[in-house]
Amino acid sequence: MYSKIFALLSFGIVSSLSWAKGSAVSPIAPLVPNDTYFTSQWNLHNKGPGLTPMGQGRVQGADHAHIAEAWGLLHELGLANDVSDIGKSIRLAVIDDGFDLQHEDLKDKFVATKNFGGPVKANNLFSTSPNNFHGTLVTGLAAAAGNNDKGIVGVCPGCQIVAARMGGDKPTGSIEKYYEKIFDWVMEQNPDVINCSWGPDPSMKPGFAKYMIDRLSREGRGGKGTVVVFASGNTGQDFTWNHFASYPGVITVGASNSLGQRHSFSNFGPNMDLLAPTSGGKVAGDMYIDPIWTTDNYLAPDCLAPGGKPNADCSDMAGWTPYSNMAGGDSWEGRYSDRFSHTSSAAPIVSGVVALMLEANPKLTADEVQTILQNSADRIAPSDARYDVQGFSMRYGYGRVNALRAVALAYERSGKRLGAELRERIDATSPCTRKNCW
Repeated sequence: MYSKIFALLSFGIVSSLSWAKGSAVSPIAPLVPNDTYFTSQWNLHNKGPGLTPMGQGRVQGADHAHIAEAWGLLHELGLANDVSDIGKSIRLAVIDDGFDLQHEDLKDKFVATKNFGGPVKANNLFSTSPNNFHGTLVTGLAAAAGNNDKGIVGVCPGCQIVAARMGGDKPTGSIEKYYEKIFDWVMEQNPDVINCSWGPDPSMKPGFAKYMIDRLSREGRGGKGTVVVFASGNTGQDFTWNHFASYPGVITVGASNSLGQRHSFSNFGPNMDLLAPTSGGKVAGDMYIDPIWTTDNYLAPDCLAPGGKPNADCSDMAGWTPYSNMAGGDSWEGRYSDRFSHTSSAAPIVSGVVALMLEANPKLTADEVQTILQNSADRIAPSDARYDVQGFSMRYGYGRVNALRAVALAYERSGKRLGAELRERIDATSPCTRKNCW
């Protein structure tokens, strides 16, 4: 498996500032939810370097994906009343290793689940032997509930989740048949976007990815095509061997940091689409650098007395950080983690952005989604990326995902116009890094 800072202005919705002709241009105001760790989710909204509000990590720079501002734009366009509304019409599928179906930030979001692996805990979809929690971490970043006074918020807080658990036991028969069985079931659930934060078995036949993705393009979303997002991988090498990630019809995502630079471990290649902000898993002293908060598996330990709280001697053992008093800032509870990293955590950011785009314009085809993501991405670190005349870099793709601009272009593709004033406000919020962003 591949593995915000800004002062909280207020809880609930931050109203957009008034715009008056002849006055200074007001930026698009972010929607600010009341989720506990939102102020530390720098990948969603970031005002610059410093300690995270939770005091457990340090953010290096001010780069981010402009997701809270994209929520604000959807609100201004009348497409969302509240953060929790955003994406309610979208079905986001995650294919991964295990899911905590009882998690407080996810449990009301699952609309379909299926186990394609080995034994799991009763009434849940993960195992503790082996300990698989990767799917829960990924799912929280993409679609954790928003504005519910707890935990984190995902990029698409209202999205419905389809969860397919793979792995656990080595599949019998051909690996292609195994993947096809999973994708067939996922397709039956009518997803709009599928997140895959994993790399396929190297023995997979090269033609299988083309066969599978072409089917999704033909049959998904009533012929408009299901959008498929893959993580590029974490070995700092060309991912051409990965027949899914390197297939042109897939949106392939690498990883960038809060300084707006590509992580050196992030795989690259001629079919790289874009990067998304995440952590590299580094620690400086007792501080995590650019920590990424997300949901984590949780099981109350057998030793816990009714009404008691987990502690060093009686702790949750189901998730990513089960024994740590840093686990989610909840002492020893471990319902949240601030340690997820690499391209596995970058991909679900983009999957969530795709969902926001489809909320703005449900008629988009999968090809149009991919083109808009490429055309709206910010060309970060140009001296390092060395973008060509088409704006492409083998290592950076078309740049770092920009949710605000992606939603704006998606909305305009529906035939509606934002208007010169609103365009100017978007430019003020996220300055254009291209010759022409419209």
